[in-house]
Amino acid sequence: MDILEEFFIPALKHSTYYDRITGSFSSSVLELFSEGLPEFIENGGTIRLLPGIVLYEEDIEAIDQGHSDEVLSERIEWEKVKQGSREEVIEALAWLVAEDILQIKVGVVTDELGRLQTQQEAEWHQKVAIFRDDEDNAIGITGSPNESFKALRQNRESFSLFRNWVESEENEWDEKTRLNKQIDEFEQLWNDEDPESAVFDFPEALRRDLIEKAPESEPDWDEVIPGGSGGVSGREDIELRPYQEEAIERFLDNGNRLVLDHATGTGKTWTSLLAMQHAVEDSDIVVVFAPTKDLVNQWVDGDNITRFFPESSIVRCLGDTNWRERLQNYLFTERSAPLFVVSTMHPSTMEDVIERVNSTKESGIAVIADEVHNLGSNLRRTIFPDLEADRARIALSATPFRDDPGDEAIIEYFGDTIHEISIEDAIEEYEVLSEYDYHIHPVVLSDSERKRFRDHSTEISHLYNTYKSYEDQSLIEVSDRHPDLKVEVMDRARIVKECSAKLDVTRSLIDEAGSRTLVYCNTEEHTEQVVEEVDDHTTKTVSIFLGRLPSSEKENLLTHFEGGKIDVLVSIDCLTEGIDVPECDSAILVTSSTTEREAVQRRGRILREAESDEPAHLYDFVTLPVDLEKIKAGEADLVPAEISLIERELQRLRIMNADAANKMENDPRILRLSRAITQYDLE
Repeated sequence: MDILEEFFIPALKHSTYYDRITGSFSSSVLELFSEGLPEFIENGGTIRLLPGIVLYEEDIEAIDQGHSDEVLSERIEWEKVKQGSREEVIEALAWLVAEDILQIKVGVVTDELGRLQTQQEAEWHQKVAIFRDDEDNAIGITGSPNESFKALRQNRESFSLFRNWVESEENEWDEKTRLNKQIDEFEQLWNDEDPESAVFDFPEALRRDLIEKAPESEPDWDEVIPGGSGGVSGREDIELRPYQEEAIERFLDNGNRLVLDHATGTGKTWTSLLAMQHAVEDSDIVVVFAPTKDLVNQWVDGDNITRFFPESSIVRCLGDTNWRERLQNYLFTERSAPLFVVSTMHPSTMEDVIERVNSTKESGIAVIADEVHNLGSNLRRTIFPDLEADRARIALSATPFRDDPGDEAIIEYFGDTIHEISIEDAIEEYEVLSEYDYHIHPVVLSDSERKRFRDHSTEISHLYNTYKSYEDQSLIEVSDRHPDLKVEVMDRARIVKECSAKLDVTRSLIDEAGSRTLVYCNTEEHTEQVVEEVDDHTTKTVSIFLGRLPSSEKENLLTHFEGGKIDVLVSIDCLTEGIDVPECDSAILVTSSTTEREAVQRRGRILREAESDEPAHLYDFVTLPVDLEKIKAGEADLVPAEISLIERELQRLRIMNADAANKMENDPRILRLSRAITQYDLE
């Protein structure tokens, strides 16, 4: 059925009222309606349009122009609109608003407390169209089509039709009753009387900064208007890097299974979506697992999924929002493009997503696991394998493995075919990441810090020997099962991470670091200490970036950081894993991680492709229990726990220095410290 020619155009021609609820709207639809609009207008017709808050920039400007009475045209050349003249269509939109033929309000979903939700948090996704004439005849539809060129011309869409002259004693077949409910619901929404939403006149929504601009990656005018220079491309072509081509080929050759072990900043997200273009069909479901809310939102933004699958619907699965109902509706709605289900890795959320997706027996299922090492945790590795992803499986991480039993679960599910791009490859062979200089700063525990470190170490040794099940059982494994031991381990680690001597060095480094600097700390309280220490000693603008901040505030901080209004961002772990950080040129690791995975990811935050030939700068600390000269002279009186500390610090230095541009300068210093501790007896 041609829903445009067989329904919308005839309905317009015979109506005087057209009420429309739509998830998205584009002025390009006027080109499609140009055959019926002149007659509708001549009949004295009025359109009430209720889209969500995401609109195209040109449409926003045209609607605003219509409300400001700045429209110059006295009449519209509908033939030019029909031919797809860009200027004429935009002008027609402004004219329709100015003449009060088209009335526009925007709808926003609210949570249970009445708070407005962003497009990322909850989508305005309902689609209803109601046509009436002056004799009170009415027809209405509910279904999948939006008020856009693609929905009405290109997509495969479906809807249910109701007529107010068709009645039946059986409520299921009583079209009049069902249509009247649609009419009542529209009136309730239009008058802002619905408890689960808020509706605003367009000028007010614009004034309150509620309108969000549709992503630039959505198909532009030339792709959707027949008179433009292009056709409907459907999916955007990008120039693949050699390793991306190789990874996709490996994925296809391996039965659509792959672990992408690619360095941070090399484009793992796009590589996985490019691979999915080759693997999934329009009726399929693609589940994306990401460890945090921020990463879920990053996947959903306009530069990722919609770049490669512009027709696809996306469901965010996070928190206590009503995503379960939306997901259920999407799963059982006929599709013309793959459905993307983007979920956090919270165990209960994953279980709910998997149960619902698995129930759709007629659809193929694919999965992308971002920062896949998180799926290897004790609880998650018992959950994610239940997803029946028969179509494709891709795992992403710069550090995919954990060196624990979780690795076996990851390999069993995603396969043992691994495509690796190291930092060295990315910098030297492919030149997609900047070089970096690695600067090592020794710091020493104060007397009180050293005493507390030793006291915790004694208690840790006692508890470990009490709880261990066998010889050489790892401390992490034992502490995971015994909270009192875990607290002792964490308290000891905090002494090293928040060594007070680091504050003085950080203060001295701030001004010599680059123009955009990340500073990594241990806790929220620690970030405040660091900011307090450096803020009075620099002219640079310093701000704290925390994971608990509202999405809009975090977005503003990153925007200001990118634009140069903020010089230094002080953070904890929320800028370590996966989040796309604007290009920066330096990082100070006040809290240095002893785990290789976290150290590599933090390094990756500054290794972005840069226009400048200058290397990035990474400042790190090696925390020692006593002065370095005493250690070298054999006068340090080190206990085994202190020797182990130095060994762990050295291991991180070797990893971070291995690919540094100034590696040869640092190697002798690392070697001298390594040799110095060999004179101390570990026993």
